[in-house]
Amino acid sequence: MKHTKIWISLLATILIFSCSSTKISYSWRAENAITKPYHNVMVWGIVPEKDSSIRKQMETHLVNDLISKGYHAISSLEVYQSKAYKKLTENEIVSEFSKTGVDAVITLALLNTEKEERYYPAAVTAQPMNNDNNLDKYYSTVYEKVFTPGYYISTTTYFWESHVFEVAENRLVYTVRTKSFDPFTTDMLAHDNGLRILNDMLKKKVIRNQIPNK
Repeated sequence: MKHTKIWISLLATILIFSCSSTKISYSWRAENAITKPYHNVMVWGIVPEKDSSIRKQMETHLVNDLISKGYHAISSLEVYQSKAYKKLTENEIVSEFSKTGVDAVITLALLNTEKEERYYPAAVTAQPMNNDNNLDKYYSTVYEKVFTPGYYISTTTYFWESHVFEVAENRLVYTVRTKSFDPFTTDMLAHDNGLRILNDMLKKKVIRNQIPNK
């Protein structure tokens, strides 16, 4: 019985993690937007300070994804440093953009994090006890269902929103919302989210691949 419980728990865990992924729930591109070869892109994570490690991973992955397509990209943590987690004024933002020559900004805002804990009973069979007409057989079967403990599995869902702003025109040209269900690690979350956003921007021609195909 102990082995059965272990296998059931393991199977449920595998099924949950096999579904772990990042999906785009909404995507929009401005009608008058023109595909441009941005020269200096800043990736700006807007994340609570308690999630600073997630912010660094999210920014780093998307920066590297952009670099792989031929863009010069930089993390906002490198630009703002000690001011990264304070509310910046408009003048401070513009000043930093001017110093670094940023012409496009991609934001990564963590809108919400939902945690859920589900209980899974160990006795998952739903078959009727048609053959348990005898009291002893019935007792043996129902005893396991009643007294065998189940288990809990906790899941976390991250909701993100990203924008692409053209700095010179101070104009929004692209918006995307993503939903990440229970990633194995925050590094996997950052990796999947960055690729989803990059591929969607390429598909919608917000940016273009600046490295020629070999």
